Amino acid sequence: MKDATFLTGLNPFQMRLIEVCRSLAEDERVFISSVDILKVIALDDWGMDEITFEEDCEELGSMVHPIEEYDEESVGFAYRTLLQMGLPWRNRYPYFTLAGMMGDIHDEIPFGPESVEVRLTKHAQTLFPVQKKPLLPVTLLNGAILDDGVEIPPHNIEELWMAMEKIRQEPDVTVDELMEILPGPDFGAGGVVGGFEAIRTLYEKGESVLTIRAKINTIIDGGRTRIEILSLPHGVLINTALEQIRGLNKNDRFPDFLVKDHSEGKILRIMVDMSAATSAEAFKAILYRETDLERVIRFRCAFKDNDGWTLEGALIPVLKEAVRQCSSGWEQKSGDPIDFIPFFRDMMRHGGYKNPLSKLSDERKTAILKMDPS
Repeated sequence: MKDATFLTGLNPFQMRLIEVCRSLAEDERVFISSVDILKVIALDDWGMDEITFEEDCEELGSMVHPIEEYDEESVGFAYRTLLQMGLPWRNRYPYFTLAGMMGDIHDEIPFGPESVEVRLTKHAQTLFPVQKKPLLPVTLLNGAILDDGVEIPPHNIEELWMAMEKIRQEPDVTVDELMEILPGPDFGAGGVVGGFEAIRTLYEKGESVLTIRAKINTIIDGGRTRIEILSLPHGVLINTALEQIRGLNKNDRFPDFLVKDHSEGKILRIMVDMSAATSAEAFKAILYRETDLERVIRFRCAFKDNDGWTLEGALIPVLKEAVRQCSSGWEQKSGDPIDFIPFFRDMMRHGGYKNPLSKLSDERKTAILKMDPS
């Protein structure tokens, strides 16, 4: 078994962006201009001259194209990569906090790098201790895309951490016991994922096809029927969803309706008004069938290092290897060295220990669809 250097799940260029941001920040609370980070990459790493760099930044100030249109050693590619690592709907736990005109979940169209400042998130600062391996297998925390296009799903940080503690303390734990702690993926965009058997297959066999749906509520107001869309499936932007939904109005097979976008900032809210004659459940079924409000994605349990080495398979052996290779965040509150890691139950009973991961816990964003969708 290869001993991974860093189980980041990030490629060397992404890790370099984190390294440069960390080196430029005198205080972790201070925002840094995107231009300053890009300048280090372009001039120091690529040997670009300053005039060319300034011209490229000026061009980005006029128009930022999709990342696929840039060469890998270009300022545009570096800027798009930096932005993608900080977008909360793309990352369950973003690596950067972005401030400025970075684009939003409508279309991800940003202004140029002079309009965006960044700093490392608390999660990145904690998960990537200096000169140590990460505290968690980051590919299973934030998700990733493997070389064959199959995705690794992201998970809630507390659930993943507790699952690793469970395996460390009880190596013979079963999949069903582990799923009481880690019930399923947790996406940055929220949504609903399922069903239960498909998730169980993913964890037991190492690969499965999951259904991800938008979260849709029904509102009955007098003689009117409304639905509100409060989250989108993984990888779907608001403008894409709106275009697809409005396109249904042009088809005589579907009932008439009115769509209004009340989304603001990071809060998503799309309202659809229908006549009383239209069943909300029937209309939801149409949306799931005809638009990207339902996506079917193949996922795999895996983690990899920044040299490209990947371990794939059932969740329990993957997590056992992660426990072996990741750094332990446990330390004594007294500051004294820790000779061994006690069981979690003993830590809770006797105290005297602390772990920085305990300060990163948050609520699950993605609901679990218990039944397999029809």
